[in-house]
Amino acid sequence: MGHGEEKVLSKRIVVLSEEVANQIAAGEVVERPASIVKELVENAIDAGARDVRIELMQGGCQSIKVVDNGSGIEREDVALVFERHATSKISKLDDIYHVGSFGFRGEAMASIASVARVEMLTRRPDDLAGTKAVAQAGCISEISPAGLPSGTQITVTELFANVPARRKFLKTEATEQSACLDAITRLALAHPEVRFHVKADGRDVFAAPVASNVAERIAMIMGNDFTGHCLTVSEQKENVRIKGFISTPAYTKSNSKSIYLFVNSRFIRDNSMTHAVLAAYRQVTPPRRYPAAVLFLDLPGVEVDINVHPAKLEVRFRNSREIYDLISKTVARSLAGEQTSSAAFAYRLTPRETTSASSGFWRPKDSYSSSDRPGNIYSRQNLQQAIDDDLFARTGNPSDVPLMVKEDSSGEKITFTNRKYLGQFADTYLVFGGANDVMLVDQHAAHERIILERLKASSVSKAVSQPLLMPEVVSVTPAQISLFEGVLTVLSDIGLELEIFGRDAIVVKAMPASLPHVPPGDIISDLADQLSDGQASPSLVERKEKILAALACRAAIKANAVLSPEEVTALCHDLEKTPFNATCPHGRPIRVQFSLYEIERMFKRK
Repeated sequence: MGHGEEKVLSKRIVVLSEEVANQIAAGEVVERPASIVKELVENAIDAGARDVRIELMQGGCQSIKVVDNGSGIEREDVALVFERHATSKISKLDDIYHVGSFGFRGEAMASIASVARVEMLTRRPDDLAGTKAVAQAGCISEISPAGLPSGTQITVTELFANVPARRKFLKTEATEQSACLDAITRLALAHPEVRFHVKADGRDVFAAPVASNVAERIAMIMGNDFTGHCLTVSEQKENVRIKGFISTPAYTKSNSKSIYLFVNSRFIRDNSMTHAVLAAYRQVTPPRRYPAAVLFLDLPGVEVDINVHPAKLEVRFRNSREIYDLISKTVARSLAGEQTSSAAFAYRLTPRETTSASSGFWRPKDSYSSSDRPGNIYSRQNLQQAIDDDLFARTGNPSDVPLMVKEDSSGEKITFTNRKYLGQFADTYLVFGGANDVMLVDQHAAHERIILERLKASSVSKAVSQPLLMPEVVSVTPAQISLFEGVLTVLSDIGLELEIFGRDAIVVKAMPASLPHVPPGDIISDLADQLSDGQASPSLVERKEKILAALACRAAIKANAVLSPEEVTALCHDLEKTPFNATCPHGRPIRVQFSLYEIERMFKRK
């Protein structure tokens, strides 16, 4: 077809071939390797498995292997496994509202086999021999006897080999591996009775032994930071029950990905439920900070439709308003009890056993809570150490301290020439008066830009590190470990010296000297959230910029922090010397101005 020609679509209606129909259906179920892991592990749990082993090669992009000790599949039914809409879970539409298993649509195995090569070995406990089946491009190429222990073993290879356009949308191996581990983590949280073990490229990356209850499993997976700062949640209204654990206001994250929601033990993404949790925290957490939570909602199947999404990640409630109110009020009540109680939490998870490093030189420190900081505001000493000492020689009347800096000819950079500091509004915005206007400066955004530019400068020249007196061990998830492995060099360039410690911990050995004093645990937590945001950076430069922005955001003065006039003077002096000082690292304005003319118009003087 020439460049000038247009493809004319046929106006005739045709029935798609089985192969094309299966590949289109697969696009709804199989988005990436993590989708396959989720479906296969759910099938294993449905089959009664109490031991599930997963092996990933190249983040699941090369191969995925899931081995379970479940009930297996009868030889006569093996061929039906790869047929669309073949299922043992339902026989009529009404069964959907009473099904208690994960899979019931009969699409998963057919979808996977249509875009990859699938080899399945299975044997029921009472059978003398097992069965091997191989399917590819939607067709079964082999069914034969095989010897193996009871259970099922499925190996998926050549993912998207016959749909190369789909393979191009896969992200880096580290990102895909992280997504696979996230999927396994969700299933492990809901099924403490099942043992999970994951290997990636031959290395152990995740292990969850059988736990006696959900609380014990959560303690295994969520880490000491969460288990040391959590509250119990439990409420029942008629036939709907909510239970689980939420973080205290002192423990926050930079995004909402640490909120795990389950409906009838099925992980879901529901904006309404997430909003209900966040609404309860609105008055007790800083802006743009999010809690962590693991919440289980149990209700009769007829009250919820789990068939509105092919991967069953979304649900629809019959009485969504009542569910929203129940979640929000229950979480708020738990938070209110923690705020008013002078005693310890009503129930606290038992933290995982702390492990010392093999050398015996250090042990994990107790996690640092923001509530431990005096007044729960940014320390003045920290700010003063981050700015030039000579600024404080200019005393006199602090509110009248002039900032003598040459006017910027471009008019874009922020300057404070001939401006008078009038005060702080809402403990967040610095107010300056000029001859013909009033200027407000966002103190957090300003300090973010200052710190970011310092970090960028130190990363170009060799960054100066400040070794910690005692290296600190910070708990992270196995999924986040795989992401840190790819950026250790980048972090070292900016002076943050880290070391992977086991399957779920990071050892912080040194911090960038240009950063104000921030607990290493807070820095690692926000970096982990940043690396897990699912947005793969196309270049190392962009990835480095995102990391620097995350560090700057965590280290900057927060909103609602009271600053002295001397500190304001120092902050403004540093801001004037900082390039790109009109916006914060996220592109938001640092200052807004109101001209005298605009103000007079507001008062109807013009």
